[in-house]
Amino acid sequence: MSKPLFLIPIIIGLGLSGCAVPHHAVSNPPTAFSFQATGQDGAVLIEQTAALDRMMKDIVRNTTIKHAAVGAAVGCGLAIVTSNASHCLAAAASGGVVGAVNGHMAGKKDVARRMELVSANAIVRSIRTSNAQLDDISIQLPSFLARQESDIEGLAALRGAGTLTEAEYEARLDAIRASRAELAEALMMSSQQARLASANLRAAAAQGQSGLEWHISAVEQMERETVSARSQISLL
Repeated sequence: MSKPLFLIPIIIGLGLSGCAVPHHAVSNPPTAFSFQATGQDGAVLIEQTAALDRMMKDIVRNTTIKHAAVGAAVGCGLAIVTSNASHCLAAAASGGVVGAVNGHMAGKKDVARRMELVSANAIVRSIRTSNAQLDDISIQLPSFLARQESDIEGLAALRGAGTLTEAEYEARLDAIRASRAELAEALMMSSQQARLASANLRAAAAQGQSGLEWHISAVEQMERETVSARSQISLL
């Protein structure tokens, strides 16, 4: 007996629903490609954190007080301005730093330049470059770690299903551990460099260089951010 036309769509819908797989039963185990993609992302992120560490070391160098420049050289510069150069040169000779005054610094402008304990302008450029790098890392790190966690779950599922041997499972897990250790180490080193740079800047300020408040605040903020990024990484 023919069925009324209006029942046909209903019957088709019921038939299709009976063939559908429940959402919770769908399994999407990670593929070799997904593992490879995560590994490539990890390599990029590791290089970024290593680059950040190098940048922070540059900041430390730029914030290190130039003792030779602010020792006999500054003293003799002031002496020249005050017409007391002979006494200064004698003192410099007794200290073995006559070379520091070579060139006969002249004028208050040159003295003021040498009185600058650290190069504030160079530090600003280094801080801005490092901040941009740190921002990129901070944006990418959470999603990268989440993908690694998903990969770990997938590896466990494959091992449980017997499609991945224990040795293969441990090898891939060790690779994830190694990448996390590298990331954590680089971020920890960057935070230590930031702490050292902050101490250098405070020392320069204590010895009389002005205008370093922004520099100190910016470096201390980077220290907090690198510590925060490091705290996200579980070493498994």
